[in-house]
Amino acid sequence: MINIQNKLKLLPSSHIVLQKLDKVKLKHNFLVEIIRFEIDGIRSEILNNSYFSTKEIILEEVISRVNKTVENLVESPIKKVINGTGIILHTGLGRAPFGNEILKYISGKLSGYINLEFDLETGKRGQRLDLVDSFFKLLTSAESSVVVNNNAAAVLLGINTLAAGKEVIVSRGQLVEIGGSFRLPDVIEKSGAKLVEIGTTNRTHLQDYKKAINSNTGAILVAHPSNFKIDGFTKMPAEEEIIALGKEHKIPVMMDLGSGALFSPKKAGLPDEYVVSEIVKKGFQLISFSGDKLLGGPQAGIIVGQKEWINPIRENPLMRALRCDKLILTSLEYTIRQYLTNQSIPSIRTYELFTVPINELKYRAENIFRRLGDKIIRDLGITILDTQVEAGSGSMPTELIPSIGIMFNSNVSEATLAERFRKTKNPIIGYINNKKFIIDLKAISKEEIDTLIDSIKEVAGSLYK
Repeated sequence: MINIQNKLKLLPSSHIVLQKLDKVKLKHNFLVEIIRFEIDGIRSEILNNSYFSTKEIILEEVISRVNKTVENLVESPIKKVINGTGIILHTGLGRAPFGNEILKYISGKLSGYINLEFDLETGKRGQRLDLVDSFFKLLTSAESSVVVNNNAAAVLLGINTLAAGKEVIVSRGQLVEIGGSFRLPDVIEKSGAKLVEIGTTNRTHLQDYKKAINSNTGAILVAHPSNFKIDGFTKMPAEEEIIALGKEHKIPVMMDLGSGALFSPKKAGLPDEYVVSEIVKKGFQLISFSGDKLLGGPQAGIIVGQKEWINPIRENPLMRALRCDKLILTSLEYTIRQYLTNQSIPSIRTYELFTVPINELKYRAENIFRRLGDKIIRDLGITILDTQVEAGSGSMPTELIPSIGIMFNSNVSEATLAERFRKTKNPIIGYINNKKFIIDLKAISKEEIDTLIDSIKEVAGSLYK
């Protein structure tokens, strides 16, 4: 057995590695730090009896690891991908996509300074929330609004303001968990309020709310059951009844709407979903919803409601920790303004994708076939099929949207195909169903079709290597 101490003597110095490296686009001090890190890593492996036979092999291994680490650092880890999952509001892929127009708008506004917190009328300090407040008041009929960095933050801030140190009543059937292990009970706990669960998973009565109210009740929270639907033997009081009960006892009632549409999705040929303005009219004191779901904008959490409750939220010290920056507010302002200037469906990328007719998707699929050629179609076993997709991110839960997909059935396994598409020059993210790899066209824009075709050709070419 070779002595470990002798093996350690084979480790190169940082100076030797530097000499052997090709020209690297990284500052010298950072490069030296990476070299030392990789040498230490191999030292640990040797101490754990990993086998490196010669000094030359160890040097090559260090250089290889350093080059790979540097490459990962110099190249952006953020990659533009083509969403072939069919899920337009895909959380893992950034939810609501931005179109070219909004990017031009943001670039034009933020290439210098903006009046983020500067009142151009008075010349004094202004309020950043006022930049979008008038839009939300007009679009939702609410008295005022607040914008924070996501809807979980909106719920946290709202409950903290209404009921810190007090109790919050929630039906057990609405204690939701959505993507990323976001659980409503955990958010309520972190808000400083005490959760009071009432009813059962499938049935909650108005009497359950009445029994739970006491002198320490700070708020009642009603939550939209995102990502699931309970059918059968169920019972839930009408929202108007809960609001009336809260009013009777002078207890604010907050609605966590989750997705939150600013117009009826039915106008876009989509399944129905709660519209924020309709919820406002019911009389909720506060309503929270997301900016990057059915609204179609950037990640943000919006709270709209009555000034009596919005004003204390604006003054909450947590507001500074959860507020949005100029990038979010600019892109949000652009997005919501489209709802004011378009007669029916807002001109934003989310609804451009949602409203592509099924016949157009089928035409695009057939066009892809024609441009690929018979050999690639045969080698990859490509066929066109009807599919059904979800909106994503808890929007329109349990509802499916008709779409068109391209299915691959080659000698290469579906997992290998998925990996090869992810590793093309322009990564394609599809999905596997019934042991077949599928790229759905619903979330792929017309402008991305050429890139998709190039990637399919690239994958086909890899079969012969």
